[in-house]
Amino acid sequence: MTHPSAPSLPPAKYGIVDLFAGPGGLDIAATIMKDEGVESIGVEWDDATRATRAAAGLLTTDVKDVAALGPCDPSVVEATVLTGGPPCQSFSVAGSRKGHQALDDVLRLATRLADHEDEASFDAAWKEVKSETDAMSDDRTGFVLQPLRWIMEAKLKRGRPYEVVVLEQVQTVMPVWQHFVQILRRTGYAAEAHMLHTEDFGVPQTRRRAVLVAQFDPENVERKVLFPQATHQRYRKGTERLPPVHDHRDGSLFRASRSGGDVEPWVSMGDALSATRAKEFVMVSNYGSGGDPKNRGRRESEEPAPTITGKVRRNRLYPLKRDRAGELVIKKEDELPRLSFEEAGLLQSFPAEYPWRSTDVAQQIGNAIPPRLSLHILSMALLRKPPQEKWFELLKEWRPETPAKPVAALRSAPPQTSPPPVPSSAASRRPLTGAPAKSSAK
Repeated sequence: MTHPSAPSLPPAKYGIVDLFAGPGGLDIAATIMKDEGVESIGVEWDDATRATRAAAGLLTTDVKDVAALGPCDPSVVEATVLTGGPPCQSFSVAGSRKGHQALDDVLRLATRLADHEDEASFDAAWKEVKSETDAMSDDRTGFVLQPLRWIMEAKLKRGRPYEVVVLEQVQTVMPVWQHFVQILRRTGYAAEAHMLHTEDFGVPQTRRRAVLVAQFDPENVERKVLFPQATHQRYRKGTERLPPVHDHRDGSLFRASRSGGDVEPWVSMGDALSATRAKEFVMVSNYGSGGDPKNRGRRESEEPAPTITGKVRRNRLYPLKRDRAGELVIKKEDELPRLSFEEAGLLQSFPAEYPWRSTDVAQQIGNAIPPRLSLHILSMALLRKPPQEKWFELLKEWRPETPAKPVAALRSAPPQTSPPPVPSSAASRRPLTGAPAKSSAK
C-alpha cells in the first residue's frame, strides 16, 4: 500500500514558509503573485483553520506545530523567505503588569539567542530558553521566539540564511520587533520595523499592524529597507472623506492611487459590502470607546469598519437615520441582520468566495492579516517595488478551484459569543512552545 507524499514547498525564486499561517491572509496574496516566482507553504496548528486553508487550495505542512519543525525539514527546506505572525497575547494587553513582565522576558530571552557563531552554541542557548518558556504560566510567551529560532537555524544548521524575513503582529508587539531588528542586523540583515495602518492600503477597516522586514545583506546591514507607501486616505474620526476619483461603474472595488503621490479616499464598509448592503447603515461596535464599555463606538457605512476581531458577529447594524438635530437615531427594533462571514471576510479584504470552514470562522477572520495589506508588504519586501494593480483585481475575483459551501448557509448561523470549548484531553496534548491559542488579540 502506498501513501501520498507529505506536502512540501516546491523550489521557487521566492519560496515562503509562513509560520502561524492562519486561514491564509498572506498565502492567498502569495498565490496572486505566483507569476513573479512566489510560492508558499503554511504551518498551522488549528484543525478548523487548516480546513479553511485546504478548501482554499493553500499548501500546508502535515506537521502542525511550529516548534516541531525547522528550516532543515524536507517540507520547508526549499524556503528562501520566512514570514509569520506569532500569537503574542501574553504581553499584548497595554498597561497589564503581567503583560509588561512577559515582554521583558521575551526581550531578555531573545538576546540569549543572538550572536551565536556555531550550531552547538545556539543549540545550548535554545535548550535553556525553551526550558524557561515551557515553565512559564502562559506558554504563549515563547511563541514569538520561534521565528528567531528558525532564522538562526537556517543560517547555522541549513547553511543558507533566509533571504527575506517578514513578521507582523498587533501594535503592542512593536518593542519586540525593534529588538529583533538589532539582533538581525548583527546576524547579517538589513532590517527595519514600522507601524502600518490597513486603511492606508485600501483595506475597508482601521487596523494597525507592527511589521518587521529584513533582507539578508551582510555587507550593508545599515541600509534603508523599503516599506510600502500609503495609497489611500488615513481615517480619523471627524475627517471628511476625499472625493472619489470614479464611480466604480467599471466594477473595481479598490481605487488605484493617483499619479503625483496623492492618495485615494479610504475604502468604506459601504464600498466593500455594496453587493449585500444596498442601503446606508451604522455599525455599533461590540467594544466601548474612551474606556467606557457602555459608550459603544459607531461607524457609518461611508467609513471604514473598526478593527475586525474574533467577536465581529457581536457588532450590531442599523439603518442610517438622523433626527432633526442631525443626531444618529438607533432603535433596537430596527436592527439589521448581523455581518455574515462572507461580509466579515470582505472587510478584511478577503475575496467574497473565500471558503471559510468550521464553527470558529469569526475567530479565523479576526486573526488573519488582510490579504490586500499582504500584497503591499510582500511586493516591497521581495520585489522592492509597489504591487501591480492587476493583483488587486485578481484578489477580488479569486475563487477556489473546488466550489465552496453556499455562503447563505453560513449567514444563517447565530452570532458567535466564544470559540467552542476544547476538550481537556486535547488541551493536554498541546505542545508547550508551538501551537497558537485562539484569540482575537492576534
